[in-house]
Formats: sequence, structure tokens, C-alpha cells
Amino acid sequence: MTPQLTIKGLTLHFGGVTALTGIYLEITRGEILAVIGPNGAGKTSLLNCISGLYRPSDGKIAFEEREITGMAPYQRARLGIGRTFQNIELFKHMTVLENLMLGRHIHLKSGLICSGLYWGRAQREEVKHRRRVEEIIDFLEIQSIRKQPWLKTRSRSTRCSRSRMRCRR
Repeated sequence: MTPQLTIKGLTLHFGGVTALTGIYLEITRGEILAVIGPNGAGKTSLLNCISGLYRPSDGKIAFEEREITGMAPYQRARLGIGRTFQNIELFKHMTVLENLMLGRHIHLKSGLICSGLYWGRAQREEVKHRRRVEEIIDFLEIQSIRKQPWLKTRSRSTRCSRSRMRCRR
């Protein structure tokens, strides 16, 4: 099976400090892995290189056989690549569904006027993106809370943030 994410020789320097040295990694679609290690081992640096927040000093990153090393974070987000942070800020008075719909914003093409008036293309786009969000809600088995306000509790916030990342693709 072809790897979905391939990393070859990834190296990252911050001045005289080397955060990553020659990382090689292949991840296939559907595979779930963990990055573990002590503080300062480079876990966050690796994730930041993959998501585009850091530009590696050397090496290549490919997603679905497409070179992404030089892509900006917003370009990677359009491919479905991103990261969440521990200090998650969701809109706690919006529903779970509404918070997840926000994750689809990078795919919207309607202009300001069309969206504001909710005409034609804007309506069709919302229907399309709502279907995708509903699929994700079903996949994550969170149907029972989809219309509840997202009052910020640690476990739900983390799960919703991960769900929103799935909505980007």
C-alpha cells in the first residue's frame, strides 16, 4: 500500500540547536501512530514541520505522493493537514455542529455578498459541506451532542477540535 505521508531525511535547526536529525517516516492511510518521547525530544517540532508551521532545514515531506515541504500552512490545510493545540479555543456558545462547520471554511468559494445574502452558490456550498460534517459526526459517534452548545469541558473540547481537523479535508 502506498504511504499517505512520507518523510525523508527531515532535519530542523534553530540557530546552533538541532531539533530534528534525519527523520524517516512512512504512514499509510488509516494508520494511527503516537509520537512519544521526553521533553525536548522534537515531538512538537516534527508536527510543526508536517503542518507547515516550521520550515525544515533539510529533507522532504510528501502527502499522497505530492511534495509539500515548501507549501504554506494554509495550502496544507486544504489538503487536510493541520494540527491542534492544547489550548483549544472553540466557540463555546455555538453547537458542536456549528463548530465543526467552521472547519470547512477553507473550502468555501462564495463571495461576501452571495454568502451574506445566502444565495445560490452559498446555499449549495453549505448543503455540500453540511453533508461532510454529518459524515464526520457519524464516524466519531457524537450524534447525541451535535446540537448541544459546546460548553468547554476538556474531553469534549479536544474531541471537537480533532473533529474540526477532519472537516478540513
